[in-house]
Amino acid sequence: MLAYSVVLLAAFAVGSAAAQAPTIAPSVQERTIGSWVLACAEDPMTDRADCVLRHRLWIVPPADAAAGGIALEIVLRDNTPLPAVTARRLSIADTKRAVLALGATAELRVGTERMAEAPCGLEGRDAVCLPAGEAADRVAAALNEANRILVRLRTAATVAGSGGDIFAFDLAATRDAIAALRDQAARQSPRESLPPARGLMEQLERLLRGG
Repeated sequence: MLAYSVVLLAAFAVGSAAAQAPTIAPSVQERTIGSWVLACAEDPMTDRADCVLRHRLWIVPPADAAAGGIALEIVLRDNTPLPAVTARRLSIADTKRAVLALGATAELRVGTERMAEAPCGLEGRDAVCLPAGEAADRVAAALNEANRILVRLRTAATVAGSGGDIFAFDLAATRDAIAALRDQAARQSPRESLPPARGLMEQLERLLRGG
């Protein structure tokens, strides 16, 4: 028994002293287009560059380099650009941002268009709040020429300001920014993605699984 314990301790010591290979993070290239930032992260294994187009100002700024924020983005759905509120790369421990995936709603006013509701849901590890149906058609038509977007978050918990705050985003060169996003999307083969999660339990399960 004593000899077995000595062998285990020796193996642990060798394992503790062994060096681990370094990890390589995706390289991120950012390009500013008017009021927008086109950020493309290139996977060093596949050379695939996944891009997001976000406003240069944040709803909730990232706490540090490792943590994400809450952003106003333009996303493509069937090649149609739509404004969205997003919280990328969520985890179950990321409680402040994860509330967006759990029954929250964003309110968006694009230019002079009337307010559109954007229900939030979980797409992979990302919380995405998007207008749908007739509201999506309205805001998509107004987006290119709008000079401002107003955003308000409706959540069970406070994630920005004191709750109910309206964030104002001035816009510039939106048409050019959308064209750049489409150009980047056209260079990539479509990525197979999970459909939006249905129900609270499925959303929690995805967060626990990490996607």
